[in-house]
Amino acid sequence: MKSELTGPAEDTKETALVRSSNSTPTQLLRDQLTAFRFNDESTPSLRRSPRNYYVRQALRPEESKSELPTAGGSSLNKRSASAVFARSGSKKAKGDGRKTPRTKPKVAPPEKYAHLNSLNDYLGEEPDMLDVLFCGINPGQRSATVGHHFAHPTNHFWRCLHGAHLTDRLLSATEDYTLPDTYRLGLTNLVDRPSAQAAELAESEFTAGVPALLQKIVRKRPRIVCFVGKAIWDSFIKAAAPSPIFGEEAVTTDTQATEASLTTTTEAAASGELVAVTKTRKATMTKERPSRRKAKPIPKTFAFDLQPYKIVHTDPSATVRETLFFVVVSTSGLVAGYQLPEKIEQFALLKQRLNELEKGNVDTSTMSIIPISDILRHT
Repeated sequence: MKSELTGPAEDTKETALVRSSNSTPTQLLRDQLTAFRFNDESTPSLRRSPRNYYVRQALRPEESKSELPTAGGSSLNKRSASAVFARSGSKKAKGDGRKTPRTKPKVAPPEKYAHLNSLNDYLGEEPDMLDVLFCGINPGQRSATVGHHFAHPTNHFWRCLHGAHLTDRLLSATEDYTLPDTYRLGLTNLVDRPSAQAAELAESEFTAGVPALLQKIVRKRPRIVCFVGKAIWDSFIKAAAPSPIFGEEAVTTDTQATEASLTTTTEAAASGELVAVTKTRKATMTKERPSRRKAKPIPKTFAFDLQPYKIVHTDPSATVRETLFFVVVSTSGLVAGYQLPEKIEQFALLKQRLNELEKGNVDTSTMSIIPISDILRHT
């Protein structure tokens, strides 16, 4: 009777006692460690993505509901699952490493950098003294703070000068004032107002700086003006020498077609074909009328080299009769498309063109002359 009344708890205790008496210490330790065994149902796996874990947690209630018979079938579960995956997919799209497009900085008001001073120009004391006049965009925030040109540590300007042998040693930005007397090089900017980025300047400021730059060129007469950056050159040449091709209408007359029509008319009159004569005369009148059409500019590949423009100096005492223009890429460290060796090559080409110009080996006869008189008259 005692064995019949024995409950499950008593059986478990007796079983555990029998197992403990018959098991080895190793087996007992294993039985005790089973209480700390990993349970996937209650603990999220650290080896799995947390995103997938929360998706599984969100789907589990739906799985439990799907066990019950519903009239709508599994469409509700599918919609819930798709919504969860859509939310997880949107998070993945936001953080998948794709670069978001940078917004263009707005034009900075003058008071934003009013505490910074503009930089001094180093143009030399006498005219005809400079071999190259370098023109930058405007003083950067770092340059305006320390008071020297191209002073940011990541700017390659001074290393390009030394790498191209325009200077005999690597100069620091604090030695910018020594360039005219020692190396016959000058420094200036198209816009005097400092800013952290060139994009913070208005287009009108670039245009307004062109007459002042032309005055410096006429007064100092450098052999070459080198623009440090293509954007500066584009703004300068757009204001200084606007191309007459853009926006004009070309007037042409097809003379050969008119002559052919007259010949046909004469032959038709001799044969008595009056109808043909009438049609031919109408065609002739149409051909004689000038055809007006918009002339399309011919796209040209830009080259960082001498540009097809020049300024002619008419002063009788001038030693330098012409000033040419050269363009190099911006020396800013933010320009990722051109590395330092490529920039040095452009500065080396500048030195090569300067040597050719001094020897008279540069043909400037086909270059367009920038009309400076009209621009300087309105300043």
